[in-house]
Amino acid sequence: MAALVKRIDQLRHEMKALRYLLELHPQSLAGAPPREDFQTPDARAIYDALAAEKSRGAAEASIAALELDETDVESFLRLSGTHYHTYPQLIRERAAQFRRGELVLQDAG
Repeated sequence: MAALVKRIDQLRHEMKALRYLLELHPQSLAGAPPREDFQTPDARAIYDALAAEKSRGAAEASIAALELDETDVESFLRLSGTHYHTYPQLIRERAAQFRRGELVLQDAG
């Protein structure tokens, strides 16, 4: 039986991974988890903004322009991502568990 992962917990982990990727953008994209490893629409939107831009400043501006449902973009941009270095690997590991059916994202509600 698959374990349920609360959507808010998954989103929190994904935001930490993305914040770390933004902190070291654009060099961080070379070792980033692939887009499909992110399970939430907000995380995928931020990932797309990171991938589309060549500099950290441009990525921050693109992310600031996003209208997301579950993420406070201003708070996301204010955080420092330097201590979130373990989260990109966590996203890779969790994505593998989702693909194997070991984890299931619990619907909000």
